[in-house]
Amino acid sequence: MQTSADIRSRRDLFAAAIFVTVALAFALEAWTYPMGTALRMGPGFIPLLLAILLAILGLVIGITSLRKHERVERTPIPWKGIALVSLALVVFGEFGAALGLVPVVFVGTAIVALASARNTPVSALAIAGAMSLLCWVVFKIGLGITLPTFGPLFY
Repeated sequence: MQTSADIRSRRDLFAAAIFVTVALAFALEAWTYPMGTALRMGPGFIPLLLAILLAILGLVIGITSLRKHERVERTPIPWKGIALVSLALVVFGEFGAALGLVPVVFVGTAIVALASARNTPVSALAIAGAMSLLCWVVFKIGLGITLPTFGPLFY
């Protein structure tokens, strides 16, 4: 007979396998770009570093899933969250250049924040504002990315 602990362990093990698989795919793609050095990073450096971190996280989840023996009830699939996060990714990919960094981060973050039942529309807007400011400071001022702060739709 199947217990709740078996269900949880398989879910965590499956998630770990997904993490490691995605990490390997990103690492293989990142490897095709110049790596550079730690002081003069090439375009493949950060993706490879993130892929390694994701693989480590996947391995940790996989190892801990083999040791878990807790009872977990089945829960419904969070379709609202899946749909809103997917929508935010599409909005970012499709409208990033047209909207610019600050607006696209604001809209994408607001959409993702609404995926949580704990967030109200006001808190989602506050989170989006804070994330937009943070991304502007880090990516525009700190790293000088080429994505405009406000895109052509605002001119």
